[in-house]
Amino acid sequence: MEKNLPFRDDSFDKAFEKIGSIKAFKPYMNEIVDAIIKDELERNKLNQILSSHNIKDISDIKENSLDLLLLYISFILEDGIISEKELSNLRFLKLLFRIREGDFYKLRFYKVQQILDQQFKNIYHDNNINSEEALLKVGLQDLFDLSYDQFSELSQDEVKAALERGADLDNLDTVIKLPASKIK
Repeated sequence: MEKNLPFRDDSFDKAFEKIGSIKAFKPYMNEIVDAIIKDELERNKLNQILSSHNIKDISDIKENSLDLLLLYISFILEDGIISEKELSNLRFLKLLFRIREGDFYKLRFYKVQQILDQQFKNIYHDNNINSEEALLKVGLQDLFDLSYDQFSELSQDEVKAALERGADLDNLDTVIKLPASKIK
């Protein structure tokens, strides 16, 4: 059997043990989570689980897969750091579940917005973006497969709040688009 997750570690195992203890998903997703916990999830095992529940294709459970990944992402973000291992494991899970660029934005916009709003509050609270926070922003964009414009749109409210608190735009690691009426 092929090794499943390329960078499995204690933080991954703890996250999925917590996810597994919640049992908040449909039975087939709980079986998938159990297989992840046991490091038994690979394409054949996934297909076997789906087949046993009369699910023909992985794309038929895309929204449930997104919910699972969003829960995992919330555990990733608990420490305010996104490691390369975490990103690699999430990328692997996205490939396994056939999550495509735009799926989070299109199918789970409000949950993504909620998660990002909390992260942006933490990032912009001191009106300055340091190098670690700049890297976190890049990681956040990658977690959700967001385009630059989508990510900018989602961070806009917190950037504006920082500017209203007196932040210098040069310290915010962002670009603000002015309405055409303001440009002369």
